Amino acid sequence: MKKMSDVIKDIKDSQLATYHRGKSWEYCYTFFRNYKKFRGNNEFLDHAALHLGFFLASWGMLRGSSFLLQKDYKFYIPIVKILIDSKYEKLWSFDFSQKSREQNINLLFGLEERLKAVFVENNRKDGDNKEHKTELIITKIIMATMGCAPSYDRYFKDGLKKMGWGALGTFKQDSFQKLLGLTERHKELKGIYEIQCFIKDSDIKHPPMKLLDLYFWLLGSQK
Repeated sequence: MKKMSDVIKDIKDSQLATYHRGKSWEYCYTFFRNYKKFRGNNEFLDHAALHLGFFLASWGMLRGSSFLLQKDYKFYIPIVKILIDSKYEKLWSFDFSQKSREQNINLLFGLEERLKAVFVENNRKDGDNKEHKTELIITKIIMATMGCAPSYDRYFKDGLKKMGWGALGTFKQDSFQKLLGLTERHKELKGIYEIQCFIKDSDIKHPPMKLLDLYFWLLGSQK
């Protein structure tokens, strides 16, 4: 079984590399920490869409079978506009304490529904009326911007299965709430809320859900 020290080591190793895929998340997440500057500023919106698009490409979301492969970077501008809506202000500093958790989770899944809708709307503008799976894309977007949810990819889900938590492998409100509850009671994982792991040359910490994501990704990818 993996330990949180393995997670920190993996992050440090990627930071020591010159051009590592892990840096794509760091660059995107760091840029979006200034999300308030994007409001009403088309140049910042453009840059934000480019950051998000490249992160998704770097993390496997523009493979040949993906509908995103057919889109230019401006496809992400309506998505960025939703993310920076003042309605979702609390999600940029997600409070995982029991006192505020339920309210924040309600807000998070309201955001997810809105992002699903904008994907459908954007695709229809290009004559694409197919029903595409968006759970993985949306969770990657949230992890790379707000940092308040893990990315529900194959290895993350495999990691949950190895832990015996396979039933929580879908990004649904009840399963996410259960995942957070199990995490804070788990001997190894509960430490993610206190770990001070900073992005290199910055005072920006890796958020708890990024550490959780990497823990299960490493566990799931282990032969």
